[in-house]
Amino acid sequence: MALNKRNIVIIKKREFRAFLNNPASYLVVVVFLALWQFLFFRNAFLVGESSLRILFDALPWLLVILVPAVTMGTIAREKAEGTLEVSLTHPVRELEFIIGKFLGVLAYVSLILATSVVVALSFSFFGKFDWGIYTAQLIGSVLFAAAFISLGVFSSSLLKNQVGVLLLAVALSFVFNVIGSELVTANVPLFVVPILERLSLLSHYRSVSRGVIDIRDVWYFLTFIVVFLGLAYFRLLALKYGNRKSEYKNYVVGIGLFIGIAVLTNVIGNRIPGRLDLTADKVFSLSGSTIKLVKGLDDVVNITLYSSSKLPAQYQSVLRDVRDILRDYENESNGKIKVEIIDPSGNLVQSQKAIGQGIQQIQFNVVGQEEFKVKTGFLGLVVSYGGKNEIVPFLQNSGGLEYIITSFINKLTTKEKKNLRFLSGHGEKNLTSEYGILLDELSAQFNVTLYTIEDSLESGVKEVDPSSDLLMIAGPKNQLAPDEIQAITTYFESGGSIFVLADAYDINIGSLSAKAINVTFSSFLAEYGVLINNDIVFDLRSHETIRFTSGYVSYYLPYPFWIGAVVKEETPVTSKIDRVVFPWTASLGLDTNTLYSQNIKEKKLLTTTPYASTQSGDVVISPKQSFPDESLGELLLAVSLESEKHGGKMVIVGDSDFLANEQVQSSTQNLTFGINAISWLGGVDSMADIQVKANPFGRLMFKRQSHAFVLKYSNLALVMIVPSLYATLRLAKRRGLRNRRYEK
Repeated sequence: MALNKRNIVIIKKREFRAFLNNPASYLVVVVFLALWQFLFFRNAFLVGESSLRILFDALPWLLVILVPAVTMGTIAREKAEGTLEVSLTHPVRELEFIIGKFLGVLAYVSLILATSVVVALSFSFFGKFDWGIYTAQLIGSVLFAAAFISLGVFSSSLLKNQVGVLLLAVALSFVFNVIGSELVTANVPLFVVPILERLSLLSHYRSVSRGVIDIRDVWYFLTFIVVFLGLAYFRLLALKYGNRKSEYKNYVVGIGLFIGIAVLTNVIGNRIPGRLDLTADKVFSLSGSTIKLVKGLDDVVNITLYSSSKLPAQYQSVLRDVRDILRDYENESNGKIKVEIIDPSGNLVQSQKAIGQGIQQIQFNVVGQEEFKVKTGFLGLVVSYGGKNEIVPFLQNSGGLEYIITSFINKLTTKEKKNLRFLSGHGEKNLTSEYGILLDELSAQFNVTLYTIEDSLESGVKEVDPSSDLLMIAGPKNQLAPDEIQAITTYFESGGSIFVLADAYDINIGSLSAKAINVTFSSFLAEYGVLINNDIVFDLRSHETIRFTSGYVSYYLPYPFWIGAVVKEETPVTSKIDRVVFPWTASLGLDTNTLYSQNIKEKKLLTTTPYASTQSGDVVISPKQSFPDESLGELLLAVSLESEKHGGKMVIVGDSDFLANEQVQSSTQNLTFGINAISWLGGVDSMADIQVKANPFGRLMFKRQSHAFVLKYSNLALVMIVPSLYATLRLAKRRGLRNRRYEK
């Protein structure tokens, strides 16, 4: 049955123009957009992301109301006014009529959703904005809205009363939103959970909105639309043929077969991989360092995924992502990575093997006959090589999984690791308790050991062990002896690499006080042209908002002492980062004459914004103070040195707290910067390009406080003024045309 495209286009245009010529349509647009953006801006600046994630997270629930409101009259109004029969007596097939109606509403709703591009443009001026993620969010929202529109058209084909259609469409839309949520799946038998999760429109929408266009999600939306438009077509055929059952039956068999094929291909398609990663950092694709590692393997690495077939709904999407990631590893490895997926459920031998390897059994409730039962399941991972294993006992989510697997592979297959010495004995940061997360990350590529500078057996004077590939000095509070400083000098001038994190103040968080530190180590740096100033930097534009507690009350305040440092020069150390958080950092100075005389090449890595200054002497670090806004300027916070004469390298930062556990947990780019610096100094490939993908969103940075106010209210004003102005002009023009008289 060939369709007449011209008929479809005519019906689509008629439907679309009906919205443009109806004053109520503009009222719907203004109310919807104002509510949508109000919900977004209520929390957007608190989160501080340069993204529209919150905007599109709220969208599905607003579309539950909007789409039924604009689709309720598509067929019901025609039936109530008696114009349906008139329309179908023209040379227009019922299917052409339905498709035209569907496309007309879709064009109208898509135009409403496309207004989000104005918000995206405005946000892109104040931070790193991922247009790939936004594109996926927009595509996902259009597909999601199209699915709701097909539901609305189907509902409109069932009833004449538009209010009844509205209520039915809202109910159906709500059901397909929540059907895969824990609210529903917690009360159904466990074997039904994967089916409900796949039926949920919301789960597929969230999958696309992450920034990846997966063929399984797109195909689900398309088949969903086909099924409900097909059901609407059934309804029109029933009205057309009445009691002529033989003619109607022929159509029903044909269209029913078509719908069955659509559903079947969706089930089969769920097993077919294929996705387009639109994110700027390729969050859902293997990173370059991972591909380089797996392609260079000289022997087989085995990865075993233990996953139960019956898992709660919240783990179904995790399982799908994990399978996709493991498939990518297998495809990129030239046969050197073998993936095995085992379901230990109901198999005592496999269950005991999984538990013996360290895989954790999770417990969850399932529905039995009028009672809840406790079941156990598995979702863990084992990476094996050369008789050694690395384990992820339980995969709570798929975030950061690539970094974990690649670190495991690198740790297991690296034959000779380089030696990283962590200086101790002078009040430095505690490697295990304060830098535990960093230690875990570095152990894949380095032998990390605590180190004190000892006397050489040959010369009897102190020297840094020549086998050290990198010396790390993190926040010494006590004096270094002159012979220790001389040993470090000799090590550097012999081509050694040093990572220096030197504090100017000792911070007492409990009393919000700061005590100056007089560390003689700063004199060593001065010999090479770097000065660690005795101050604490504050930045009035780029800083964190942190929580303070007073008694039983907690409150959030902007805290200019926690700097959001920005990249000054693009180097291997600053690769893949745009902002590092430095708490209570000192500023650095450069003596260009000394640098020149020592034949040292420097790179300015990180600086403040031009709205920064310092406090020195007796510094008050309480957030409840007025920060002076005069004598502001850009200050240097991190620098790298490379001796062209001796080959030694250094990275120097005026803060040691930025790599502490709590800091790297809240700011992944802190860890990325630290790993980049250590990898560059140690002469190994950095895996930070994987770590940085954990958070693809940039931070909002306003040069003036008024910019946030303007950004918010200008967007809210636009969504009300522009549609209202266009409605006034268009409707006034139509009134003018209606009042014109015909003259021969």
